Amino acid sequence: MYRQPRSGFNRVPFVQSCTVTWDGLETACLVCNISILGVFLHLEAPLERRREVTLRFRLADEGPEIEAAAVVTWVNETPAEGATGLPRGCGLRFLHVAPDDLRRIAALVGAYVAAPHEHAGAGVGQPFTGRARIPLITACTLTGRFGTRQGSLCNLSVLGVYVALEDMPALGAHGSISFHLPGVSEEFRSDVKVCWQNPEFPARAQALPPGCGLCFENLGAEQEELLLGVVSDYQQALVG
Repeated sequence: MYRQPRSGFNRVPFVQSCTVTWDGLETACLVCNISILGVFLHLEAPLERRREVTLRFRLADEGPEIEAAAVVTWVNETPAEGATGLPRGCGLRFLHVAPDDLRRIAALVGAYVAAPHEHAGAGVGQPFTGRARIPLITACTLTGRFGTRQGSLCNLSVLGVYVALEDMPALGAHGSISFHLPGVSEEFRSDVKVCWQNPEFPARAQALPPGCGLCFENLGAEQEELLLGVVSDYQQALVG
């Protein structure tokens, strides 16, 4: 999920909410991965190359919010073609980061590299289900009696998904979700139930952004097979 142009520096999965500001405009998006040189952002409408922006995000290390000047160096305008591919978005190179903040980023990257087996990239601290959960970032739409919500998937299993969402439905609420799976042209749609909530930013490395865990309901055999294929492709890519 974090393959990008080779820079020679370690780049690690890191999924957190952030804001990007340019020319007086501000938008919310997700950081997908990070290195001491920059980040990759999930944006369905990516910014153009050479655009200079201000980026704000947190590291879940109990430190203050990081504010960095950055520039767009490359753009990915196509959805991920495989289970380890990146979503639509853009790569940003830091232009200025406070020295203390750069040391914090370096510590996060170093901790991941030193103990990769502890960080599956799917988010720490979720309910254990016994089923493989893989990182998958893509736009999604959640609908129900609570209305319509636009969010971003952060991870996926055959049992459900985690969605980064600020205005989340109540625990136990029922609805439906739609999103695209890697390499599949038609949208994946399923009934879902809100199984758990993560409303606040937790001070924990590799924690997920605020959002909720959704359990699939009434899946058909073909849908389960499709989900199993995506999970299997990701697992095989890691060992291959």
